[in-house]
Amino acid sequence: MAFCTNKSKALIGCALVVTVASSLPAQQRGIGPLVLRLPASARLAGMANAGLASNDGDALFYNPALLGGARGVAASLQSYGSNATAGSLGSVYTGGANTIGIGVQFLEWSTNATSYATALHDGASHLSDSGRMAASSTAITFGVSRTIRGRRLGVSAKYVEDRFASSHDGTIAFDVGVMLPSIGPGNMSLVAQNLGEGLRIGGEKGSLPTRVGIGYGGGMYSAFEKFDYGLQTQLTVERGGFVRPAGGAELGYVPIEGVALVVRAGLRLPKEKDEPLATAGLGVTIDRFSLDYALEPMRGGRPVSHRLGIRIK
Repeated sequence: MAFCTNKSKALIGCALVVTVASSLPAQQRGIGPLVLRLPASARLAGMANAGLASNDGDALFYNPALLGGARGVAASLQSYGSNATAGSLGSVYTGGANTIGIGVQFLEWSTNATSYATALHDGASHLSDSGRMAASSTAITFGVSRTIRGRRLGVSAKYVEDRFASSHDGTIAFDVGVMLPSIGPGNMSLVAQNLGEGLRIGGEKGSLPTRVGIGYGGGMYSAFEKFDYGLQTQLTVERGGFVRPAGGAELGYVPIEGVALVVRAGLRLPKEKDEPLATAGLGVTIDRFSLDYALEPMRGGRPVSHRLGIRIK
C-alpha cells in the first residue's frame, strides 16, 4: 500500500493501527447498524469505498479530521436491487478556527430475516432479498475539526438507530481522527470509528461496526496537459480482527478549463459473502459542481448496486 513505505510516519501509523486493533473485541454477534457498513459517497464507492483521506463534503462519514480540508455539500443515493435504498447527505462549514460537519445517512429495506441478529449477521445479503418485514437504519452525525500544531484533529458524535419490524433502538457512537502533515502528493490520516455501545432490538444485542484505520490520498493532481489523477488507499482493522486493505484511483480528462470527465476504479478485500472485490465509477465536473456514478457488482447472484451522487464545492 502507498502509505506503508519506509518513511517513519507511515510506519508509525501502520503500527498504531495494528496495536489498537488488538484491543477490538472478537465478533460474536451481528454488527450494526447496517447503514454504518455501507458506502457513504458516490465518488468513493467507485474507488472501493477507500475514503479515510478524502476531501469532499461527505468526508465526515470517513474521518472527522478530514473536515479541515473539506468543503461544500455532497449527497448520494444507492439502490440494492428493487428492495433497498440507501443515501447520505453531508455538508461542511467553517467557523473561526474550527470546521464543522453535519451529515445524515439512511437505509430502508424489506427482508425475510426472522430476527434482527440474522439481518445483522448476513449484512448486505438481506438488502436485496424480497420480503414483507420493513426495516430501516439511520445515522445523524455532527463533527468538529481543528488544526493544532500542524495537525488536523477531529471528533464526531452520531446518533444511530435501527428499526426492525415493530422494534427499534438507538445509541450514541463516536469517531476520533487525526490528519498528519503532507507526505508527497497526498495526506495521511488515522481514525477510530463507531466507538460505543451497540443496539438491542427484540432482546437481541448487536455490536457497532468499530474499526481503526490509516489512509493516504487526496484530491486530483495534474499529470499531463489535459489529464489529472487521484489516489485513495487505506488499511483498516475491523471488529473481530478482520484486516481490510482497499484502494482506488481516478483519472480525469480536462478538455477545457473548469470541465473534467473522470473514470474511477477500486479494489478491496471482501468481508461479506456478497461484497464485490472490484468497484468502478464515472464522474463529470463543471466548475464547482460534480455528478458521480458508481457501481458495485455484488456477488452471490445479487443484483448490481448503483449509486448516484452530486457534490458542490
